[in-house]
Amino acid sequence: MQFGIKQYWKPTPKSIRKVADSISAASIAVGAFSFAGDNKTVAVTVLILAGIGKFVSNMFSEDDDKK
Repeated sequence: MQFGIKQYWKPTPKSIRKVADSISAASIAVGAFSFAGDNKTVAVTVLILAGIGKFVSNMFSEDDDKK
């Protein structure tokens, strides 16, 4: 598995996608409950961190050594 900015447009490994999607779903739920509970600071912080996490997860790619 490789990590770096050059890996952004390459396919992301399935295991990384699963983890990133799970964290994004949990963050959306926490953000929604925080907005509903009138705690906007926590909601915005959690949603921004979820977006950053999803961006970082796209920087992983499979090794090119498959011959």
